[in-house]
Amino acid sequence: MDDIIDSTLEIPVLEPNMQVDFYYRLKSLNELYLFHALSMTVAQLDLSIIDKQLHDYVDQKSLKKVASFGLRGEIIFPIPYIIENNPSLLGYYRLLFGFSKKKFYNCDVFGPFNLLEERGIIKPGIKNYVPQLCSSLIKTAKMLIDGLDELSLSIVHDLQILTIGAALRGGVNNDIGAIAVTNVFNLIKNIVDPYITDIGEKHIKIRNDSNRTAMIKFLSDPDIHISEKIGKTVRPLLSIEIKGGRDESNIFNRLGEAEKSHRTAKANGFCEFWTIIGVDVNLSRAREKSPTTSVFFNIDNIQNPDSEEYQRFRDLLCSSLSIHIESSDIKDKSLRS
Repeated sequence: MDDIIDSTLEIPVLEPNMQVDFYYRLKSLNELYLFHALSMTVAQLDLSIIDKQLHDYVDQKSLKKVASFGLRGEIIFPIPYIIENNPSLLGYYRLLFGFSKKKFYNCDVFGPFNLLEERGIIKPGIKNYVPQLCSSLIKTAKMLIDGLDELSLSIVHDLQILTIGAALRGGVNNDIGAIAVTNVFNLIKNIVDPYITDIGEKHIKIRNDSNRTAMIKFLSDPDIHISEKIGKTVRPLLSIEIKGGRDESNIFNRLGEAEKSHRTAKANGFCEFWTIIGVDVNLSRAREKSPTTSVFFNIDNIQNPDSEEYQRFRDLLCSSLSIHIESSDIKDKSLRS
């Protein structure tokens, strides 16, 4: 009979690699854009200012409706005080309201605000428009809650995940890589913050303790270039490759890609080479695949200020840039960002 399975048939074991990648992507998103990021930011702010701005920007009827579901207003309504203290949270509200990055930022009006979400920074020319941005999105939030007969934290989370879903399915590897680069950008920004003289979407410029300009560029091949200007000469210092994927079976292929980028950087005069990866690996095998790499880091460990690997990353970065940072200053800064 057709429904009888051949006893000799071997059923293969399916590997849930994509779901593992999704898990770590969602974990990163939660730290950047979802409720965990919002709650961590609010915990560091003055609630009286939050409440005042909510009452200034949002009508009482809408605030009462949100309160009737047991939720605070900032969970639904963006206000300048919160966005200015953690610009990346613009992504929290974008996801809640159901807009993809492409739809939201690929227009003249919202496009200039892309740096808030992607890099967590507000340029001086944009800062004055944050109140207008919040007022616009609050109107969107009111339309959302008017269309719902129930609201909770789990529903907020589900709505955000529905927005994320399409991006996760389409080009998951690129998305994971972009998140990893964003995480490292924010990490380095927090470490070097007291020395920053200029910051943009793809660069951080500092003035180091030798009174020289150092430039940290976030590009590709490799992902990060760090150089120092001495007089009219630009001296390449450090090449960093970021391989944030969570698929352990493919890690050595990604290390091979990192090796090619480091060799290109070496030919261009760089003298030190780091590789940041998203999984734990045998370092002996890793060095076989990328012998040019001088130091390997795990992306999760370097984001934990209490880990030894984070401290090593911080100390080596400061040494390369010729700066001195107290660890307590970085922790205080990271809580505010």
